[in-house]
Amino acid sequence: MLGSTSPCYRVLFALLGTLVVSFVLSDWLLYMRVQEYAVRPVEGEKAYSSSLPCDLDPLCIVTVKGLLLDHPNHYLLGPLAAIVDRLLSISSGWTWVSPNAISGSHVLVAIAAAKCVASDSLSQRRIGVLLFQVRTWMDDLDGHVARKRRNIDGERSDFGSTGYFVDGICDGLGCAALMVGVYLFLRHNPPRRGYEKLQQTLPSIDGRDCAGPGQVYRRKSTKVNVLHTVLIVVGHLIIASIGWNRYISLYQDLLESDEVVPPMIANDLYLRQSNVLRSGSFWSVVLSWRLFNFHAAIDYLLLAIFLDRLWEYMKIVQWLGYVVLLILIYFSELHFLEAYAYVHGAMFSIFLSRSIPPYGAAFNGT
Repeated sequence: MLGSTSPCYRVLFALLGTLVVSFVLSDWLLYMRVQEYAVRPVEGEKAYSSSLPCDLDPLCIVTVKGLLLDHPNHYLLGPLAAIVDRLLSISSGWTWVSPNAISGSHVLVAIAAAKCVASDSLSQRRIGVLLFQVRTWMDDLDGHVARKRRNIDGERSDFGSTGYFVDGICDGLGCAALMVGVYLFLRHNPPRRGYEKLQQTLPSIDGRDCAGPGQVYRRKSTKVNVLHTVLIVVGHLIIASIGWNRYISLYQDLLESDEVVPPMIANDLYLRQSNVLRSGSFWSVVLSWRLFNFHAAIDYLLLAIFLDRLWEYMKIVQWLGYVVLLILIYFSELHFLEAYAYVHGAMFSIFLSRSIPPYGAAFNGT
């Protein structure tokens, strides 16, 4: 059990607090970078200059996928993958190592992590958490290597490519392995030892299978209940993944496209795209997906395993997680439709004026 007074846990919570503060500060710096410097090639806007190489600076190149990434991937694991690639020259020198080979390798790491997560030992489960984070870093590395070899700057999803499908399949297999490990641990370590309370009942005529007056009837927790909860959490992860990838695809096509439809000219298109990227409503969507996308949900699950609070987390997320996701998907859909109409020349936009608060009065987008 968690010993909140232990010096180790004090250090852990201090570290987590420091990470949260650094993520909030980084988000603020990213927001100000988008507001003050060019994010599309609009005439007259200042270019952003970084003292670091752009693959090491998460503020340098602004992309839709980068904005919708969870905080650990964007600010820690992605730059770490770039650092390792620079040190070892994987993308330029290790030509015999393909991005797909890295993707396949991290499935094996995920299986090893799942085996540890299924252990009765808390120390082993924590090792499993660390191993799965190594898997996540390798997932960043395969994408980084693929982009470097194709001379693609910034985080982007190459929808429809072979690498995209291989990476998606390997991610799915790795996360499936993790959830199997979670299930095996909970099956061998029932979350409610002994009995759980049911609603109060009246005694039957013959007195069998019923409690006396003023008492409650009890029954043991079963493995079926554990499986049911695990499957519900898996469903939540699937919906989070589908929703997150959908809005990366939609916003990427909308806000990173250079295709101009007459009579609009290129500078007008880039200006409209920049206005969307800078709007408060879009940043509400961005920050929400950063906190509740698929990778963030896995991070929360791993943290719960590390803190030995797995069952408590799963009981919370099995219903609340669906509610949060459905609300987020609803408002993301509304915002995208409004943004699409604005970028492609609609006369009015409710959401996207830089001179009024988000979701304010109509904005004349001509």
